[in-house]
Amino acid sequence: MLTLKQLRHLQAVVRHGSIHRAADTLHVTPPALTRSLAILEEELGVQLFDRSKTGMHPTPFCDQILARCVKLLLDVDDLLREASLYRKVDTGRLNLGVGRGIREISLRPVLPEFISLYPKIQIHITEGSPEELVKGLRNRQFDLLLASFNGVNDSEGLRVQELKSVPSPIFVRSGHPLQDKKGVSLLELYEYPMLSASQLAPNHPISQYLAKPTGLPPEVHLLSSDYELLKQTLLRTNAWLPAPVSQLSAELRSGELVILDVPGWAFTAQISTIELSGRTRSPAAQHFIDLCMQSLDRW
Repeated sequence: MLTLKQLRHLQAVVRHGSIHRAADTLHVTPPALTRSLAILEEELGVQLFDRSKTGMHPTPFCDQILARCVKLLLDVDDLLREASLYRKVDTGRLNLGVGRGIREISLRPVLPEFISLYPKIQIHITEGSPEELVKGLRNRQFDLLLASFNGVNDSEGLRVQELKSVPSPIFVRSGHPLQDKKGVSLLELYEYPMLSASQLAPNHPISQYLAKPTGLPPEVHLLSSDYELLKQTLLRTNAWLPAPVSQLSAELRSGELVILDVPGWAFTAQISTIELSGRTRSPAAQHFIDLCMQSLDRW
């Protein structure tokens, strides 16, 4: 009878391309893994791999059924996860994917309080682009994404909850050549280096707006989620940076940074949670979302 263990063995061998590498990942011996695959092939009556000196290569039939095997295993993992949620309330682990552009403004005020209130919950954080994070979410790498939904291409099967919309004007240093100009054009803006906290997808509203004069978005001269680095670069150069007001509010109040007058610029950073539709939200994720909402409401 075909078993889930055999399907996991099949998936591992396809992923790693060899018995030995797959066995190391699965923490079984190579002979045991070889026997498992042989039994699976015998039960199906079909050869699943072509063996050669270069490794294990899936046959066309194996490629044909692999996607169904992967989905079945993901469904089983979800079932085990939901059963675990009913057993654990204030323990467990939260795998969180975070957009680079909103990492600091969303996590810095929340994480210390979260760990203080729920010391038994482990939290693992991974940064990435919207595409990388959504791919990881669909593969069950993450329980929850905290990101700007503007850059997400494919929203099918996703549940999105907007937590806060934060104005994101264009910042420059005090004394910048364009500081006192009314109605700065994009072509004038392009004369100076652009900084960005995140990679802007082509479909992002900011990318589409900036591309108007030339058909192409301007080249980003410095891409970094480190806002301290971006701030120091702004203060020492004639660069410009689209950023949430809350991220640079202290420098704005002190007069070190100013906001340019760019006609039509009314963009916001939409801080949202993104989850898989129909997937039960863990207590750890709910605790985290509640704290995020409380923190953002205090802004």
